[in-house]
Amino acid sequence: MRMKTIVWSLILFGLVSSALAFGQVAGNRAGASPQQNPGQRDESGKRRLPANYGGAAAEQSVNEQPNLLVTTYQFIDARVLVSLPSKGYVAVFGLNQEADRLEEANRKLQDQISRLRQGLAALGVRPEDIYVDFITQTRTYDYQIKDNTARERLAGFQIKENLAVRYPDQALLDKIVPLAAQQGVYDLIRVEYQTEDLAPVRDRMAEEARKIIRKKEQNYAALGIKLTPVSVSAESFDAFQPSDAYSSYRAFETGGVDTDYRVIERRKSSTLYFDPLDPGRFDAVLTPIAFEPQAQCAYYLRVKYLVTSHTTVLVGPAEAPEN
Repeated sequence: MRMKTIVWSLILFGLVSSALAFGQVAGNRAGASPQQNPGQRDESGKRRLPANYGGAAAEQSVNEQPNLLVTTYQFIDARVLVSLPSKGYVAVFGLNQEADRLEEANRKLQDQISRLRQGLAALGVRPEDIYVDFITQTRTYDYQIKDNTARERLAGFQIKENLAVRYPDQALLDKIVPLAAQQGVYDLIRVEYQTEDLAPVRDRMAEEARKIIRKKEQNYAALGIKLTPVSVSAESFDAFQPSDAYSSYRAFETGGVDTDYRVIERRKSSTLYFDPLDPGRFDAVLTPIAFEPQAQCAYYLRVKYLVTSHTTVLVGPAEAPEN
């Protein structure tokens, strides 16, 4: 049973090491409640990796009949993180026009798009870097009140389209947003960060993960544990846009009053901050994140091993009962 003791000692050591890694300096968000920090987070407040990134380190199947072999399986994990520089950006704005007649709503929308195109061209945006995506064309309804009756009636038509703008310099967005506002467009739906082709990135991360697995195999061998690979238990590649990494919080302290009082609360300010994946949760970080927000890729590999030096369960003669 010496082998079982070694395996479980390694697991306990890993858990203690993970707990010590949580003791880091944080800003105001450290004092925010879980409700103020929405998203995938663990008890330490750190953003969680996807659920398929593993947790358990070993499994064991035991037949408790005497003098039979105990089959033990061991898992070795590798987690790799990469931050990718942006090669360009795509901002998507939401446009919406209403009118009594469908033709009038469409005319107003096309005029708005035409003015936006002209303004974007003046900022150096090429026509091929502007794309209009038709979304919906619907009727709108309202109520006509007469006496004590509210009767629903057709009020007009509404057309929605999205305008996507591709630009190479992040600073250009500071000019695009005011331009859109001048034309009555206030809905900036999202900003997508464009990166290099992810296929070579995945290959590079997979190679690094294999190196990590082999290194961990050698570490187990130094402890006298002989492992035979059985199969790839799990493999995962995930790409995260910077928009996936923003968290919100509100920092304030407030008192309490008796429930007999009518309470009027003041408006509290909330904000967002960029909260990328914690590099301490990974075995290797190929490129650390830069000063500005960047897209991140995470690669996870888990290999299942058979512990080849089996342990035999021996049951000695039954002890004589005490008098």
